[in-house]
Amino acid sequence: MPNSSHSGLSTQLTLDVQSHDPARDHLSRAIFDSAAKLFLDAGVDYTQTLAELALSIEKPPESALGDFAFPCFRFSKSLRKAPAVVAEALADQLRASKNPWIERIEVKSAFLNIFVNPKQMAEFTLPNVLNGNFFNILSDSPTNQMAKTMVEFSQPNTHKEFHVGHGRNVCLGDSLVQIYRYNGFPVVPVNYIGDEGAHVAKCIWQMKAYLREHPSSLAAATNKAEWYNQRYIEATIKLDGADEEQKKIFLSEISEILKSIESQKGEDFELWKSSRADCLQSFEEIYKWLGVKFDHVFYESEVSGECQAIVDEGIRSGLFTESDGAYGVDLKDFKLGYFLARKRDGNSLYITKDLALARRKFRDFKIERSIYVVADEQTFHFKQLFKVLEMMGFEQAKQCYHLAYGMVVLPEGKMSSRKGNSFTFRQLKDFVESEIGRHLQKYVGDWTPEQIKETGEILTLGAIKYGMLSMDPNREIVFEPKLWVNFEGDSGPYLMYAYARTRSILAKGALEGYSPNLKNLDRVDSEAEKVLIRSIYDFNGAVVAASRNHRPSTLANHLYEMCKDFNRFYAETPVLKASDKDLIESRLGLVAAFGETLSRGLKLLGIKTVEKM
Repeated sequence: MPNSSHSGLSTQLTLDVQSHDPARDHLSRAIFDSAAKLFLDAGVDYTQTLAELALSIEKPPESALGDFAFPCFRFSKSLRKAPAVVAEALADQLRASKNPWIERIEVKSAFLNIFVNPKQMAEFTLPNVLNGNFFNILSDSPTNQMAKTMVEFSQPNTHKEFHVGHGRNVCLGDSLVQIYRYNGFPVVPVNYIGDEGAHVAKCIWQMKAYLREHPSSLAAATNKAEWYNQRYIEATIKLDGADEEQKKIFLSEISEILKSIESQKGEDFELWKSSRADCLQSFEEIYKWLGVKFDHVFYESEVSGECQAIVDEGIRSGLFTESDGAYGVDLKDFKLGYFLARKRDGNSLYITKDLALARRKFRDFKIERSIYVVADEQTFHFKQLFKVLEMMGFEQAKQCYHLAYGMVVLPEGKMSSRKGNSFTFRQLKDFVESEIGRHLQKYVGDWTPEQIKETGEILTLGAIKYGMLSMDPNREIVFEPKLWVNFEGDSGPYLMYAYARTRSILAKGALEGYSPNLKNLDRVDSEAEKVLIRSIYDFNGAVVAASRNHRPSTLANHLYEMCKDFNRFYAETPVLKASDKDLIESRLGLVAAFGETLSRGLKLLGIKTVEKM
């Protein structure tokens, strides 16, 4: 292949690597160009080998091994050389390039351990953080053409109270929306509320019986959602305790209520409308407190009518076939069992509504990617759904993703609104608020009551959101909220306190006549300073990783480690008591950059900051 062709390809692929992860563009460009020269000299086509090069650059487990590590195994086969030989050759090329970012390179077997020039990293990172450019690198990339993405999350059922499991869902979904947007994705956040079905009919059935004995109880209820939830629990207990004959009568009565709701006629339908409105208002109050907004809300009752039509279309196209009076499609070849679209009695199923909902999303919102934030109990459900959407001809089916998350459980086991042992979101809020309030008692007399109240609300929100987000979604959360309000551990208040400390340091500096100044960054060279700057530099990489793996916990964990690096820096390195004015102001610049980065990161988790604590 002629050199000119290689040269053009190298330029294009370098741009692709740079836009793929701008947080590491400096080193990935250097490694790419040096690796490309090795392939060019060997006369080997390297396009596929290098296409994902940036993803191979990793952070070593110990700082003594360098700032970045690059494995050379993948080049061995193409170049027909041992990985260690490739590593030595690539190291020679990188050294010859005299890239200002590279201080030195050590070869350890098949790995390049790259030590970054701390002055170069500081001069790139800190000024760009303070002028805001650092936080626009991802979304403003000229090659950034991200897929329009819909994130569906929250999905509570009316006539049941919003519990802590719903809290985890809404925190995950909202944070993903913020993270995707930071990465440049056009995002449409939506909710899908279950406002009909057997659970609603059961609630109304018991509600009617209860109101006959306690006619004024609903009007007197201060928390109507809790009142409806209690009726649902009572209905479940009544059904479980009934003999076969009684249960038959009860289920028939519940079925009639369901028909009334679906036909939108009669007294039961009117009860459904008023009770549904109460529940939706309760949800809206929680979303407002959480600071969560949706561009659109879908309701189960709205898509019910489309279910039969979509099954009829599938029957006509030959996708759904009859089996013993029911209709569906055999997915056994995909190890997904049988997809039942219509039961023998002619009724559709919940998954059929999801087909109708997906079509609405694709048709009305023109989305290219659809993310479903739903508990891991529904993993098989979504595997079936995505496969059938693909068989229906929707190209977006391959860009559908189920973010499965573990349940929030009590130390003694799983919570269930059906059993009445769930911990409601309001109870969680009240508990955390009380614990935070105890901590803020020390400011009584120094702060105004309004300041204490506002700070308490922000800390409560931050404690809950961080508690929900810091755990990998795949893992269950064992619900121990006292850990969430710990100001010295892996918690929201710990991170928020670190930010407040930066504001205090900067305020004291201003009183003494100092301001952040980055003119002498070559003097910011202690080990603790280098580690903190590297941690700030890695922020965008953490946000990219959180977007790729759909896990806000990746970002939350990075922020926690960044705060530990800051506290170590603050403990070991004099700031306002440094030896001279230039050094004081340079270190104040580092403090300000850390605070700004932490604030941006907390915002992506949906957490506000407080100026003092």
